[in-house]
This record gives sequence, structure tokens and C-alpha cells, in this order.
Amino acid sequence: MTIMRKTCGSLIALCAAAMVSTGWAQTTDLKSAIAAAIDSHPEINQAIQNKQAIEFEREQAKGLYLPRVSVEGSAGVRRLENATRRALNLDDQTLWPLEASVRAEQTVWDSGYRSAEKRRQAARTDGAALRVGERSQFVALNVTRQYLDYMLQQRVVAAAEDNIAFHRKLLGDLGEGVSKGSISIADQQQAEERLQAALVRKSEAEQDMTNAAISFRTLTGLSIDQVVMPDPVTSAVPPTLDEAIAAARTHNPLVREAEADIQAAHAVVDEAKSELGPTVSLEGTGRIGEDVDGFRGSTNDVQGRVVVRWQLYNGGINRAKVQEMTRRASEARFRLSQRLREAEEDVRTAWNRWDTEKKRVTDLSRQGTVSDGLLVSYREQFNVGRRSLLDVLDSQNTRFNTQVRTETARFSEIFAQYQILAATNTLLDTLGLAAPSDARAEARKTYNVPDLPPAELQRRRYPG
Repeated sequence: MTIMRKTCGSLIALCAAAMVSTGWAQTTDLKSAIAAAIDSHPEINQAIQNKQAIEFEREQAKGLYLPRVSVEGSAGVRRLENATRRALNLDDQTLWPLEASVRAEQTVWDSGYRSAEKRRQAARTDGAALRVGERSQFVALNVTRQYLDYMLQQRVVAAAEDNIAFHRKLLGDLGEGVSKGSISIADQQQAEERLQAALVRKSEAEQDMTNAAISFRTLTGLSIDQVVMPDPVTSAVPPTLDEAIAAARTHNPLVREAEADIQAAHAVVDEAKSELGPTVSLEGTGRIGEDVDGFRGSTNDVQGRVVVRWQLYNGGINRAKVQEMTRRASEARFRLSQRLREAEEDVRTAWNRWDTEKKRVTDLSRQGTVSDGLLVSYREQFNVGRRSLLDVLDSQNTRFNTQVRTETARFSEIFAQYQILAATNTLLDTLGLAAPSDARAEARKTYNVPDLPPAELQRRRYPG
């Protein structure tokens, strides 16, 4: 039992050393790392710029309600010959036209096009805002993954150090036996081979830990050395699987984005329908000038009119466009159905992993306790010749593998909880963080976009 106590004490010390790393290293906690990633990650900033660009598209849609005013000025020379001017003996006169004009137009009625375009851009704005939120949740989850993976690899390295220490101690004991003739050279060589394998395993774990640190830096822009275990988030997870699924179907950012896409698609259908109707506009023009329209002298010309334009037939193109956009709306509807299924799958998968890993941690912990005792027993029996060296080496190998599997299952259980929170759009809230302000989806409410219809009810015809 003395050997076992020393081994356990060594493992605890090595774990502590791995956690502290360098004495002056600055601690990086998970919340601060996620906050840094949200502020700086390129994917989030791309989504923000896209959302702001669409907001300016929405401003363009609002501009359709305002009048359009243009001015024009011109000056030049003109020689005009025709029968009238020749009859008046004016054909040899050179004209020097100088003209300034202004034109104003205000659309009064466009069969609903402007209203539909405004609703479309409002829905697109909210869809882009929800994409900012989705990217924020996604990046936060990835930061969590790499942070926990780094902590896991620290523990694997510590277990590998303990494994190396065990084999070195055993090899030293065997060396004494070889010198006394009680242990064969083959046994010593077998122990040396296992020591080399333990050294390789440590090197692999250190590589995995470095890779996790590299991925963490890519996500956050931060170095990672000293880490702390995040606070438990179990209380934030929905109490049942059904409640988690319901939350994901309602709040998952990809689901909500797909809903906004449907509303935008319905607005496009209304735009296509508006092209079947007339437009009514007020137009006014005014111009002044000299030598205008082929007549010498001053001209003042002011005109105002009401204009109705209605394209009655264009080969059925506009009606076909209505049918096309109706199908696009249905396509968006099925995309929502896909997002709902994927969100449910994410929750079910994470929940299953959480439930399974909890049980696995319990079972592996029990196995670890048994492995510790078995190793002590085998070592004692080996010392009196009742067990072979291979039994001892295999027992230590099983013990090491159990340690690694236990830690892997423990961190997998923790990460599964974060996956559930991300799928239900509550990860950042749970950590006391917020997505960027551009993630707020309020445009549809501001511009009175109708609620999501239950189905596409437009009249349909089929190609043929």
C-alpha cells in the first residue's frame, strides 16, 4: 500500500503542476476567453458587417416612398435645317441653345411594391441579426470546447507523467534484481520497452495539449497557460429532454433565422404580385433656356401631370414570376423544417452524450479504484514470485488507460451541457455574457411585418 500511496501522491502533484504550469502565468478563465472571442472573432465581425449592409438596403427601401428630383443643364451649338426653316429663310441661322431643367416624380400607388420591399428588407435585417447571434453562440461553444480540451490534455499529461514515474521506479527495482541474479534480463528489457511506450504517450498528450492551445488562440487571440475549472452549468440546463427540445425549436438562432427567411420570401411574392398591377405617379417638369427646341429666343416651360402605367401583357412573364416566388417561399419553409430537425438532433445527441458520460464516469471511477487495488496486489505478489512481470505491467497499463478514459468522460459530460445550452440559445446568458448589439432582431416589429404564416396559401399552377 505504501507504493500505491506514493503513486497516487505523485499523480496529484503532477496534476497540480500541470494546472499551474509556470508560476507567473496569468490565469485565463472561460468567461473572459469567450468575451474576447466575441469581440474579435472574424466570423462574428463578418456577420455584423453583413447585417449593417442589409440595414442600408432597408434604408434604400424606405427611400422608395420619397420623391425623386433631378436637374439637368446644357449648353452648345445647333444647326437645324428643315422645310419650315427654309421657308422662313432661317435655315442658315446657327442656334446656341442654353437650357436648365428640373424634374420631380412622386409615386402615389405601386400596387404594394414599396410596402413589400420594406417588409422584405426588415425580415432580411432580422435574419442577419440572428446570424450574428448564431455565430456568437457557435464561437462561444468552440472556445468552450478548446478550453475544456486543454484542461483534459493537462490531466492526460499528468497521468502520463505518473505512468512514466511508475515504470522508472519499477525499472530501478528490476535493475537491483538483475544485479542479484533474481530477475532475468528479459524482464528488465520488457519493463524498458513499456517505459519507452509511456514516454511516447506523454509526447502525444503534450502535442494534443499544444494543438488545443493553438486552436484556442485562433478563436480568441489569447494565449492559454493557467486555467481554472468553469463553474457548473447544470442548473441552467432544461430539466427534461422534452423541455430542451421545445426550447431549441423555439429559440435556436438558426431556426429563428429560417423563420425570418420565410417572411422575406413572402414579401418577395407580394412584390411579384405588385408587378401585375398599375402604378400611379405625379410628375412635374420645368425648364428655361435660350434657343430651345429649334426656336430662337427665350423659353419657359412648366408641366405637371398624373401618370398611370400598367403593363397589361408581357408574355406571361410576371405571372410566372409570381409562381416562381411562391415556390421560393415554400423552399424557405422546408429549410425551416430542416433547421428544426437539426436543432432537435443537436439537443438529442448532446443529451444522450451527457446522460451516457455521467454513467461512464461513475463506472470508470469504480474501475479506477479496483485497478489501483489490483496493481498493489499484483506488485506484492510479483515480489514473492506469485505473479509475472507482465501481469504487473498490464495492470499498470489498464490503470493508466482507466485514468485517461475517466477524465475524457468527465470533460465530455461537462461539454455536453454546454452543447445543450448552445442549441437552446442560452449559452451566453448562462455565462453572463451578451452577443453584440447587432444581434438584436427588432426590425420586423418596427416595420409591422406580419407573423409567420402557417403555410403558403397562394394560388398555384404547375409547369407543363
